[in-house]
Amino acid sequence: MVVPFMLLTESLMENTPHFEFTRPIKGLLLFMLLSLTMSFAAFSQDDEGGTPCACPPAADRSEVIVTDNGGLGTGTVTWGCDSIYILQEQVFVNSGDTLTIEPGAIVKGAAGSGFQETSFSFGNITEQTITYATYPGSLIVSRGAVLLAEGTPDCAITFTHEADPLDGTVGVDVKGQWGGLVICGAGQTNTIYHDNPTAFPSQALGPGTGTDLAEGIIDLSGNDRHVYGGNTAPSESSGILRYISFRHGSTSLGYDQNIATNESNNGNETNLLQLCAVGSGTQIDHIELVSSADDGLQVMGGTVDLKYIAAAFNAEDGVEFDQGWAGRLQYLFVINDSSQVVGDSLGISNAIDIEGDDWEQSNVDITFMPYTTPAIINGTFIGPKSQSGMRIHNGGSPKMSNSIFAGFGQGIDFEDHDPCDAWEMLLFGELVLKNNQLWDVGDSTSINDMILYDGHIGSAQYNVIDSFVLWENEAQNPMFDYSVAIDEVSGMVSDPVFLEPGHGLVPALDYISPDTWFDQAMYFGAFEPGGENWLTCWSYLEQVGLFTVGDSIGEVSVPGCTYLSACNFNVEATIDDGSCEFDLCFGCIDVNACNFDEVAYIDDLSCMYAEAGYDCDGLCLSDTDSDGICDAFEVSGCQDAAACDYDCSATDSGVCDYSCLGCTYENATNYDAAVNTDDGSCTFETAVLCPADVNGDGFVTAVDLLDLLSAYGEACSP
Repeated sequence: MVVPFMLLTESLMENTPHFEFTRPIKGLLLFMLLSLTMSFAAFSQDDEGGTPCACPPAADRSEVIVTDNGGLGTGTVTWGCDSIYILQEQVFVNSGDTLTIEPGAIVKGAAGSGFQETSFSFGNITEQTITYATYPGSLIVSRGAVLLAEGTPDCAITFTHEADPLDGTVGVDVKGQWGGLVICGAGQTNTIYHDNPTAFPSQALGPGTGTDLAEGIIDLSGNDRHVYGGNTAPSESSGILRYISFRHGSTSLGYDQNIATNESNNGNETNLLQLCAVGSGTQIDHIELVSSADDGLQVMGGTVDLKYIAAAFNAEDGVEFDQGWAGRLQYLFVINDSSQVVGDSLGISNAIDIEGDDWEQSNVDITFMPYTTPAIINGTFIGPKSQSGMRIHNGGSPKMSNSIFAGFGQGIDFEDHDPCDAWEMLLFGELVLKNNQLWDVGDSTSINDMILYDGHIGSAQYNVIDSFVLWENEAQNPMFDYSVAIDEVSGMVSDPVFLEPGHGLVPALDYISPDTWFDQAMYFGAFEPGGENWLTCWSYLEQVGLFTVGDSIGEVSVPGCTYLSACNFNVEATIDDGSCEFDLCFGCIDVNACNFDEVAYIDDLSCMYAEAGYDCDGLCLSDTDSDGICDAFEVSGCQDAAACDYDCSATDSGVCDYSCLGCTYENATNYDAAVNTDDGSCTFETAVLCPADVNGDGFVTAVDLLDLLSAYGEACSP
């Protein structure tokens, strides 16, 4: 049974408390209706109205209006959690300054004001330009500046729009209400120089040395504080971002919002988080990006590494990587919104878009070098049938493994429209997809829906499929439970953590394992089966109920384990009580094995067996003579070392052969020429021991001499 993906709609947006669900049936898909009406206060405040990190409730905090201060920016300053900071315009942290944002702090962006729209033609394209009296609030960290925004699991930092009361009443359909956070670094890009667009081919100082202007940002001071790139400080740190929730941003500024300063094609929008040529010294983890009017996260060049990133219900792509980003990413969760209407250049929204350039701009190096080559491990990507899992194009060449794609109409798109496109990257060995899972993609039978070559070479589709299979990817029926909770009325999909291997820890070998930066997570997807959900306790997604299983109104709650893949899954349970256990059912199920587990019913290949002839305790199955040697291993033979056939390996006595023994001395009276081993039995004739004792009295005396003389001359008898 295939579950269609229809995502968040009016039930969440209207914050209605109505919900109902059917009970899961083991072996079938799990359908559940879910309430998403959980207030922010339930997660940010304790019973006394405070917060876990001792910050005052949002309603009790004073507001601090933040401006760019005529180009002076924020200066070096700390924003605490006792106030709410309102970005009244595009505010910069200037080079040399450090902005510290403490745990629990709230930063809001204004929506902008006084704008007018006019038509603007670019080639055969007519777009609208927007002129603002006050540009929407955004925070821009310039090259050489530092942002230290380090929240904690129970005290996260929040970026949202000015009108958000933070009480759970703003739904995920609210997008584009402020700008976003932009960080500019001095790392690599594959663009030409922003201030010399005629310098083509570019990067005269070497690959990656081009510069660019941050999308959607205008520096009214005229100091170009939104320039990034140059590759002068590829390992520089722009600070720390940790446990931060970004919501409801990415205001569109028009196609060419900066035409007055002749800086055209600079992009028309911000993203919730935009990392521009950010250096590898920057630390970024535990970030969520929800309800962007464009992309949730866009990484444009640089070498920054990322961990624990969630992007949900964004209007274009969940995440986009381009302009030569060569960083590493582990634990990426993306869930796409069926209401997405923006789309990329093809009108398609993607969970993940990887490209060499940024298509809105015409200033990319034609070779796309350096290539966009992120290494991505442990991703979970969920989407509706109207969207694509991953698009790879224009020199994009990811190395991705151990990831799950589920529910999309199109799986992975390899494009071949440019000289150095994804197809070429695949042939060059730069693009590698290994050990990934696709399920319920397209019609689940057509490989062309799942793995698509989008180009002009007729046979290339088969080459793409062959490479996909060769690298141990699976695109038909992977071994995990596709038991995502779905509201059949609203189309809300909940608890993507259910997308886990159905039998617990399934080996998912990481081909980048020599890189010690990655955790050696031996499973598919962004969440460890049976492990903790790294989005709980701090994220907006949890606050709106994405990971919550509720019971129907009037239904008696039955606590228990609701995970189909758990050993103690309870079909009668209506509320998960955290009791799920994922180990007891795994073990040795062979009754002949020494470690047979009568409780286990899933073999984990751990069976151990006794050696032949022995029992599991190492004792002989049979030892008739009780000599400690098993009968099966007894050796019969001659044990007499003096015998001709002595056998040093014999453990049981046998008949010995002594025919080779005898006297080997030729002058012996019993000499035997047929034997070859002397046994000490030789005998010899007795000789006269004292010949001078003539009279034989035992003494040699004068008498013996006289007897000899008396016989002198006589002849001896023969």
